[in-house]
Amino acid sequence: MCGTHSSAQMPSFAKISPRAFLLGAAMSLALVASASAGADCVLGSKAAPAELISACSAIIDQSANPGSDRSAALVARAEANARTSGGLSQALRDLDRAISLDGKNAKAWRVRGDLLREAGGDLNRAAADLTKAIELDPQDAESYELRGVVYTNQRRLDRAIADYDQAIKLKADFAQAWSDRGATFYLRGDYDKAVADLSEALRLDPNRARSYTNRGAAYKKLGELDKAIADDSDAIRLDPKVPEYFDNRGLTYAAMKEYDKAIADYDQAIRLEQRVNFLTNRGDSYQFKGELGAALSDYNDALKLDPNFAKTYNNRAVLYKKMGERKKALADYEATLRLDPANENALNGRRAMIAEIAKFGGEPARVLNAAASDPSFDCASAKREVEKVICADPQLGVLDRQIAEAYERVLRASKGRFAGDLRKSQRDFLVTRDASFRRPGYDLKKVMQDRLLRLNAMES
Repeated sequence: MCGTHSSAQMPSFAKISPRAFLLGAAMSLALVASASAGADCVLGSKAAPAELISACSAIIDQSANPGSDRSAALVARAEANARTSGGLSQALRDLDRAISLDGKNAKAWRVRGDLLREAGGDLNRAAADLTKAIELDPQDAESYELRGVVYTNQRRLDRAIADYDQAIKLKADFAQAWSDRGATFYLRGDYDKAVADLSEALRLDPNRARSYTNRGAAYKKLGELDKAIADDSDAIRLDPKVPEYFDNRGLTYAAMKEYDKAIADYDQAIRLEQRVNFLTNRGDSYQFKGELGAALSDYNDALKLDPNFAKTYNNRAVLYKKMGERKKALADYEATLRLDPANENALNGRRAMIAEIAKFGGEPARVLNAAASDPSFDCASAKREVEKVICADPQLGVLDRQIAEAYERVLRASKGRFAGDLRKSQRDFLVTRDASFRRPGYDLKKVMQDRLLRLNAMES
């Protein structure tokens, strides 16, 4: 997201929400369990998995029971097993057995297809299972909805939307289908339709945190950032333990250039879970603020977590360019292109770095960190008030040194009248800074950041 190298990026939660099963009470299979069982063997039961497994096993183990009853019990037991730690394999075995006992059990096909999708398995096989479920029960809205989710995950977006259409036609108050169709419209770039569908999902179920965050993402694409912030905040209110929701709001605040608020949200996301994109996003906001040392630290930490995250290399390259580290910037653009060969920003950045190195040469490595915060002058002999303020603030110290170094580089490359104009502009900057920094509304850090950006632009 830094400078011109930002790219359209799907926000963390603008996607189909994972969920165990769409198996509500309305879709339950009423099965009579033995009197001694602790729960009825009912698909979608809220009973503890151990109780449900026991009740269903009592039916399954009675070979005298009809195959269709045992098949139905196997489906319910599979759902219970899927809710236990390490129970996925047993759940899939139960579903295979249920289908072998009763190949016309539409719910067995539906649950197996959904479970295969949830498990990150073969999406083609999941789609085939859900298609079979639809053939057996063409009035089952859940099967259409779940197949739509598979198609969305396969980026077969038009087919996904057709399935959501059918699910909604069969069940107009199907909030999950409205929500997932809205997320799919988002992925297709139909942001107004995404907002409309997600708004209907929230009307039907106002406690869907993911629908809020997805609608917020669509509002952001439409430039309605205040509405995006409101939706991001509602998602956080409903589920404050999901780190992506804080990251999403941070991205929105960053789009509004409210970088301190963005950083606070990234901080919370990182406290909940360290992820490469959270660290990279926080690094971007630090970079936009001009806190280059903090930005570099975040990018370095991000690449320790995932050394193959192209965006971090690209954004760190922009940072190195600002620091005058052309060779490091070039290396990072090269790393970006190894991972993402079609990245236009990296292609343009690499071209610019090659030209700059040919013109100005490479600068020696100067890793910017908390210990490298001394300004360009000796703080021990500082007399002017503005110099004392700069010495007391490490961020201002870094900026002062970077301004001095950038000025020297540009001056070395300048000739004739341009060099004289450059010297005068630098003197004017210092005189105005010294005379104005205590005036109401004067932002010393911003003035220094602007001066650094102007000097860096002269090098390009």
